[in-house]
Amino acid sequence: FRIYCSLQIRFRFDGQPINETDTPAQLEMEDEDTIDVFQQQTGGVY
Repeated sequence: FRIYCSLQIRFRFDGQPINETDTPAQLEMEDEDTIDVFQQQTGGVY
């Protein structure tokens, strides 16, 4: 799961990427904040 997530899933907070080593304090997160999750899409138009 961890390898899949590192290759396929992207996390963002306030529009900025979240790194594996980031903490809520470093990101200045507060209660009720939301992390956006995106699945990486590769490839072109068929």
